[in-house]
Amino acid sequence: MRGAAVFPARGRIVLVANPGIETSVRDEHHPAGTVYVHPRSRDVVLGGTYEVGEWDTAPDPEVSRAIVARCIELVPELAGAPVLGERAGLRPVRRGGARVGPDPEPLPGGARLVHNYGHGGAGVTLSWGCAASLLVDFGP
Repeated sequence: MRGAAVFPARGRIVLVANPGIETSVRDEHHPAGTVYVHPRSRDVVLGGTYEVGEWDTAPDPEVSRAIVARCIELVPELAGAPVLGERAGLRPVRRGGARVGPDPEPLPGGARLVHNYGHGGAGVTLSWGCAASLLVDFGP
């Protein structure tokens, strides 16, 4: 991994049945790491972890129990909510920050390749705004 421009940051979450929670809550300063509770219509996403350089995506029941316990501290209404699943994913992180912009060389036929990666855990959120900022350079 040393010297690689892009490397993984593993994120682990737990999905539980939604007991009626409607508001997302986060604790960025919990001693065990960031804690977040994001309700959806049928489930609640409980998180999580951010583990740089970890590739293993197998479930870890001990980590999942710790996530659930931290989230119940934050939102006691979650106590007893049935666990629906455990997930682990690899978030691409890029040394020096995300790469956003056109490739210097056009593709055959003149098409342009636009890079927009390396946002880490914020890719789903940030990539849209980063892509929109490129419209200034390329037009709609």
